[in-house]
Amino acid sequence: MKPSSWSSLLLLACIGLGACAKTTITDHVLAATPPVDAARLGRSLLVVETALPDAQGKGASPGSAEAIRLIRESFAAAGTAEADSEERLLAKARAEGFDSLVLVRIEDYVRRGDLYVGIALPPVSWRTATLISLRLKALDTKTGAVIADLRRDRTRGGLYTLRSSRDLPAEMKALIQSLVRS
Repeated sequence: MKPSSWSSLLLLACIGLGACAKTTITDHVLAATPPVDAARLGRSLLVVETALPDAQGKGASPGSAEAIRLIRESFAAAGTAEADSEERLLAKARAEGFDSLVLVRIEDYVRRGDLYVGIALPPVSWRTATLISLRLKALDTKTGAVIADLRRDRTRGGLYTLRSSRDLPAEMKALIQSLVRS
C-alpha cells in the first residue's frame, strides 16, 4: 500500500471514531428541579434578558435578538415585558392579573471551534461545539414565593464534529423543552 493510502485510511478512521457529537447538560438548581410544569406557572408574564455582549463588549450581541425571539416563541406566556427590577416586575405582573412571573436570562448562546495543527498523527484535528446557557426563575405573583430558580447549560459537539451557528436555534428549542414541560 502507498503511504498516501495509509494516511487516507488513518484520517478516515480518526473521523469515523471521533465524529460523534456529544451532548452535555449541566444543572445548577436553586429551587425546583427541571422540567418545571407549565400548568403550575398558570398565566405568566415572561421577561427575557441577555448577558451576551457584542464583540467589543458594548451592547447586545447579534445572536441576542435571535435567542430572545426563540425563547418568546417557545414559552406559552400570556404576556411579555422588558427587563426591570424584580420587585417592579412582580408588582406589574400582580396588577395585570398574572399567576406567575417568569424571568429568563440568556447566559450563553454561541458556537465555538478550535483547529489544532501539529506534527503528530493526525496532523490536523478540530473541535466545535454549540454552547447555550439559560437561567430560569419563576415567582408566584400572589405570594412572591419562588416556584423555580435554576440554570441549565447545554453543550453539544466534540472532536472532529462540525457544529455551526445554524445549529443554535434547534439547540435552544431543545434546552427550553427540557426546562419547561407543557
